[in-house]
Amino acid sequence: MAAAVWLVAMTAASARAGVISPDLERAMAHRGTHADTAVIVRFADPLDQEPLVVGDRRVRDNRLAAALQARAARNRAAVEPLLSAQGAARRRDLWIINGLAVTLPAVAVKQLADQAGVAHVELDSFVQGGRSPRAPAMRPPSARPEPPVAPAAQVGDPVAAMNKAPGWNITTIHAPELWALGHTGRGVVVASMDTGVDLAHPLLRRQWRGGANSWYDPHGEQPAPHDAMGHGTQAMGIMVGVSALGVAPDARWIAAKLYNADGRARMSDIHLAFQWLMDPDGDLATTDAPDVVNASWALTGRGPGACIREFGDDIRALRNAGIAVVFAAGNDGPAARTSSSPGNNPGVMSVGPVGRDLAVERQSSRGPSSCDGEIFPRLVAPGVNVRTADLSHGGVASYATASGSSLAAPHVAGVLALLAGAFPSASVADLESALVRGARDLGESGADNTFGYGYTDAWAAFKILQDARASAALSRR
Repeated sequence: MAAAVWLVAMTAASARAGVISPDLERAMAHRGTHADTAVIVRFADPLDQEPLVVGDRRVRDNRLAAALQARAARNRAAVEPLLSAQGAARRRDLWIINGLAVTLPAVAVKQLADQAGVAHVELDSFVQGGRSPRAPAMRPPSARPEPPVAPAAQVGDPVAAMNKAPGWNITTIHAPELWALGHTGRGVVVASMDTGVDLAHPLLRRQWRGGANSWYDPHGEQPAPHDAMGHGTQAMGIMVGVSALGVAPDARWIAAKLYNADGRARMSDIHLAFQWLMDPDGDLATTDAPDVVNASWALTGRGPGACIREFGDDIRALRNAGIAVVFAAGNDGPAARTSSSPGNNPGVMSVGPVGRDLAVERQSSRGPSSCDGEIFPRLVAPGVNVRTADLSHGGVASYATASGSSLAAPHVAGVLALLAGAFPSASVADLESALVRGARDLGESGADNTFGYGYTDAWAAFKILQDARASAALSRR
C-alpha cells in the first residue's frame, strides 16, 4: 500500500514538473553542473487575453500590459525563494510571455523546473544578427553638435513630400493616392525592431518621436538612436523617409536595437524588446505604444523551413493590444517550404519581395508556412533594387539601393501606418484584412505560396475600409 501511495505521489510530481528543453539539457551536460547557465522560465497559467483584446484602436489602453505584469509577478514570487537560495543572477522579468530570464548554476535548473507552476525551462541562447564597423558609436544628442538638416520645406512637410517624385516602389503600391487625401501618417507611430536607426539622417531625424520612451537598447550600449550596420536605417527610410522616400512621411518613429556591438542578442533580449514596445515609458498610466511594428529579421542557424514559436506569445500580445506587427518573410528561397520564423508563426503578417517587373525575388522564402501550413508569405511588396536611406555618417543625406524581404516588409508597415491614420477606430484585424483583400493577385490565380495573397495596394485597402465604414454608418441609422 505504501509503495502504491509513493508511486502515485511520484507520478503527480512528475506531471507537475516543468519541461527542460533539449538544447538546455545538452548545454548543461557540456558545461557541467556548476556552470552558470542563462535560462528562460515560462510559467504554466497563461493569462486569458481575449477579454482584453483591443477592437477600437481609439481607446487603446494598458489593461492587457497591466494584467500580464500582475500574472507574471505572482508566478515569479512563487519561485523567488529558490532563486535567492541558489544565488541566481541577472534576473529579468519577461511578463509579456508570463516568464522570466535568469542565470543560475546548472545544478539548480532541475529544482527550478520542479517548482509548482513552472511549465518550461529553456536555454537563453544567442542569436547572430551580423556585425559591421560601418559607423562609430555616437554620443547622445545633448552631447554632440547638431548635424545639418535639409531645408524645412523638404523635411517633415507632407506637402513637400508629395511634390517630390516618389520612386517606383512608392507609386506602384499607390501610396501617393492616399497622400493626396491628406493621409500621410500624421499622428501615427511606427516602431523598428532591427539594428537601430541613424538619428542624424536628415530624412529621418525630425520624425523621431524623441524622449526616453522612443529608443530601447536592451544591451545598454547606446543611450540614443544609433545604427552601426545600416539595416534598420534602410528599413526606416522606406517606412517614414520624407521627400517622397518613404510610404508614411508624416509618421513618427521609435526603435528597439536588437543586437549588441558584436551582432548578437540573447532570446531574452528580443523578448525584452517586444515587451518594451507594449509600454515604452514603463508607466501604465500613459499610453505610448506604437501603432505599427516592423521586424525585418528572422532567426538564423535553424535551417530553412523551421518552425520556431519562441516569439509567438510576444506577437500575439502586441496584436491583442492593438499594435500591428509586420515581419520579413526571409531570403531562403527559391525552394518551397523555406518559410522563416517568426514570420511563419500563426497570424503573422509576413511579406516577400518582388521587383519592378512584379517578378518575385529569387531568394524570397516560399511557403506554405512550416508552423501551420497556411499561405506564406501573406503579401508581397517592392523589395528588389529599392532606393532608401543609408547611414549618413554625421548628417549627410546618404542613400542605398538594396534588395530582399527586409526591404519589402517596411512597405507594408508603412501602408498600415497610412491606414491606421485614416481609420483610427479600425482594429488590427480590420487593417490587415483590408490589405489582404485589396492585394493585387500575382502568379497563380488566387493565393499561392510564392506571392501570397498578392501585391500590396494601399489605395485598394483604403477603399475597402472606407466602404466598410460607410456601411457601418448606414446600419446605425
